[in-house]
Amino acid sequence: MNGARHGQQPGAGASVGDFTREPAAITGQLDYESTFTAPTEWVPYVYTDAELQTIESRRGVSVAALVCGSAGLVIAIFGVWGAPLSFLAIVLALWARSTERLATPRWGYSLALGLTGLVFVGIWIAIISAAMDSLTSA
Repeated sequence: MNGARHGQQPGAGASVGDFTREPAAITGQLDYESTFTAPTEWVPYVYTDAELQTIESRRGVSVAALVCGSAGLVIAIFGVWGAPLSFLAIVLALWARSTERLATPRWGYSLALGLTGLVFVGIWIAIISAAMDSLTSA
């Protein structure tokens, strides 16, 4: 139609930038040429049952890391015996980081608890070595 409005003859008041055209017969979908922009709707991803079961089964690593980190920190407050659990919490948290993308807070807290437990163990080792040095020098 070369720029003519619906119901007008070509050249009768049509501007150069007019992009209207006769409506096409409705066939259920728009033809590709009539779409000027991408769809503006956000379509969420729907997980399948197999993916949901996989995600649920993977949460055990971050929970184990959180339990080890908590126990390691509590034990490390009172002595050096919390070092193995704190170290295990760090290893499990780093493993959960690569396998459990949706459990970021859980493995993040586990990593922080494990590192804090190792800091307490380091403090205990420094205290014990300073006490041993003072006993051997006296």
